[in-house]
Amino acid sequence: MLETLLAEGRSYHDTESLRLAGELEAAALAPVAPPLLAKFLQLSTHTIGEHLGDWPRARRLAERVLEGQAATAETAMAWAWLSIARFLEGDAVQAAEAELQCLGAGDSDFRGALIETRFMLAAAMVGSGRTDEAAAIYSGALALARRAGNAAPARSVAVASNNLASELAEAVSRTPSQDALMETAAQAAHEFWKRCGTWVNEERALYLLALVANVLGRPSEALGHAGAALAIIEAHGDEPVDAAFLRLARARALGLSGDADGQKVELDFADAAASAWRDPSLLEWFARERAKSCRGHP
Repeated sequence: MLETLLAEGRSYHDTESLRLAGELEAAALAPVAPPLLAKFLQLSTHTIGEHLGDWPRARRLAERVLEGQAATAETAMAWAWLSIARFLEGDAVQAAEAELQCLGAGDSDFRGALIETRFMLAAAMVGSGRTDEAAAIYSGALALARRAGNAAPARSVAVASNNLASELAEAVSRTPSQDALMETAAQAAHEFWKRCGTWVNEERALYLLALVANVLGRPSEALGHAGAALAIIEAHGDEPVDAAFLRLARARALGLSGDADGQKVELDFADAAASAWRDPSLLEWFARERAKSCRGHP
């Protein structure tokens, strides 16, 4: 039952957060099996802390689930999520205590786990709208990840970098330093997805780079990134939704370049693909991105 909730809950954790929060709290009335602890706390912390903005509630649930247990190599990352909930509630001392339990339960070479906890924290802060505060943690963690080489948790680096760049790209306004951070994060997402992800992860990272280049007013770079992503899709398989959004990115770049005819061609391709969609949330997202692609400016 719990495994089903964790699997299915991810599909509505952002649209029905209150519902999922209640379901997770009800499920936690029974002991959570050790193999599911980290997955449970990742979902509960993200849903309750980030989406509902209720870090005290996220902390209470994490502490209830872990009460009376000791961290092991199998369950260590559950204590990392507890640390994040405590830190973002404002209790730095107890957050550090939970993080030390996480690190102490793992391998003697805890570099990877330490770096991962920093990226988890940065991602949670971005998801909570604390992007400026997350920036310093993110930058330091990225430097450590690059120094660590193969010991770095590539997926955590990629996810946190993707989230940070995406959040900044959607901002109404940015400072020059935030522009630089956005570009750094998008490049890091591409770099680390290539280490640990599939071709789909790579083409989506290139899409993010195209979005960032458009936002920065560099349409030729955006066209290059979007073109590379479309080539990956063509070489490996069929991703019609991704391809449509890449066409929108190309349309925006062509609009920035003053190529109205080329812009229309790309919009027509994207519209033709979207005409077959039935998911309201997907169509709403498409409409937002299409509007940007038609404006002809960042």
